[in-house]
Amino acid sequence: MTFPDMARDEKGRLIPESEQTAVWLLGGLAQIRVPGSATRNAFTVVQHTGNRGYNTPLHVHDHEDEVFIVLDGTLRMVCDGEEQIAEAGSTMIVPRNVPHGFVTTSANARFLTIHSTPQPDRRPQFDLFLEAELPHATALTLPTEDLAGPDLDHLIALGPAYAFRYAGPPPAP
Repeated sequence: MTFPDMARDEKGRLIPESEQTAVWLLGGLAQIRVPGSATRNAFTVVQHTGNRGYNTPLHVHDHEDEVFIVLDGTLRMVCDGEEQIAEAGSTMIVPRNVPHGFVTTSANARFLTIHSTPQPDRRPQFDLFLEAELPHATALTLPTEDLAGPDLDHLIALGPAYAFRYAGPPPAP
């Protein structure tokens, strides 16, 4: 979805849920609430929803810092080899180039990830990756087994195109 350049439209922009992209990611639902194109590529915001076991493998973002804000449920976060439990209300800050991953340990969880790039010549890539490479959700529900999307090996192979790298298996619930 293309949004007006905020540099020319400083009045702001409402993005109704009906205009937001939602994709199925590794068994969870990821909704691009704020795409980089709506923020002069300063940051993106993605809302994740998943059941127990929803996870990502350990990975590294080459250009993006990432902030996790847990709204509901509990995540086990691994950041630079250290494991931490993030409950509702917790925030985890992950600088670029730091290996990290998560797994939902509660029955279900809902959390935001905010991706930003401190380098002026870079832009967040995560929303571009989700928009271009993952199956768009046909409903704001978790995917069924037959709609799980690309396998992990395929996602890992896409990493260089979106400035992320695989760093190890996901944490276990």
